[in-house]
Amino acid sequence: MQYKNSNIVPYYIRRSGGLFPAPLPPNSDECAKSAELFRILGIFLAKVLQDGRLVDIPLSHAFLKLLVSPQLVSSSSSEPKIEDVLTLSDLEQVHPVKGHFLGQLSNLVHRKRSIESDPNLDSSVKRRRIEALRLELGEHECSVEDLALTFVVNPSSSVFEYKEHELIPSGANIDVTIDNVDLYVEKCLDFYLNSGIRQQVAAFRQGFDFVFPLKSLTAFIPNEVQTLLSGDQRPEWTREDVLKYTEPKLGYTRDSPGFLNFVEVLVGMNTEERKAFLQFTTGCSSLPPGGLSNLHPHLTIVRKVDSGDGSYPSVNTCVHYLKLPEYSSAEILRERLLAATNEKGFHLN
Repeated sequence: MQYKNSNIVPYYIRRSGGLFPAPLPPNSDECAKSAELFRILGIFLAKVLQDGRLVDIPLSHAFLKLLVSPQLVSSSSSEPKIEDVLTLSDLEQVHPVKGHFLGQLSNLVHRKRSIESDPNLDSSVKRRRIEALRLELGEHECSVEDLALTFVVNPSSSVFEYKEHELIPSGANIDVTIDNVDLYVEKCLDFYLNSGIRQQVAAFRQGFDFVFPLKSLTAFIPNEVQTLLSGDQRPEWTREDVLKYTEPKLGYTRDSPGFLNFVEVLVGMNTEERKAFLQFTTGCSSLPPGGLSNLHPHLTIVRKVDSGDGSYPSVNTCVHYLKLPEYSSAEILRERLLAATNEKGFHLN
């Protein structure tokens, strides 16, 4: 995903766990702005599915769970009930650092409750054992109080910035201790996975439903929806696939040495090279379900006139049209093709 305005340098958002709504204070101006963008995103992705297009948008598994959750999309309420869909494990995937930390606090809460519920211990022993509980942070141990936490969360890295958000009334003035750490964990999880994203998810649903009902996706599992949106993220093809589902024209035939060299180069590509090639020629780094056979229009390869070993391939991405010079060897073809696929930009050709 790319964000750009007059004050921010363009950048692409890539997260190992995939894209997920950034939590924002409910009913804030920042949340309202974000919700409007999510409404547009809902319209866009619904049209992508409706028109059979592919987009490079690596949504997180947690967000995809929200899209296919029957209890969420079938609710008659405009406010989605997210709290029954997402868990701590989802947060650990979306935001490993926060998720891991809250996981450690949750484990400490579990140990605390085990002590509290032990009928063989008197109250004074329970209290001593609870106060002796420690968190393991790397090679060090510390108490909850050592963390100097309050019931406040700060903004995640987001284009929408806010100073801080109090998890409970006057939360900035309330320290997190061993006695209230369970409430802190509960409120953090609610903010990250429920109240802080509720308006964005509701707006996304509204936008999606404008095109066709989001509940149509409940027949799929999250990974299937990602494939429908973005295609096969590890594109594969065989020599037979390339020969059958690419179309040599205007100077090339299926028997042309230049075209056959191209086939061999494509077959020899690794996964990252294939993704770069697809991005270069089709505008998307993945293939639709079914592979090359379902790429429409099929990839067309034509001979680039007045060019040779010193030239580079060029493309008409909209119609999957590759203009390929007739190189003297497969090695030069591979070198020039990979160089072209690694170039970024938009150029007339």
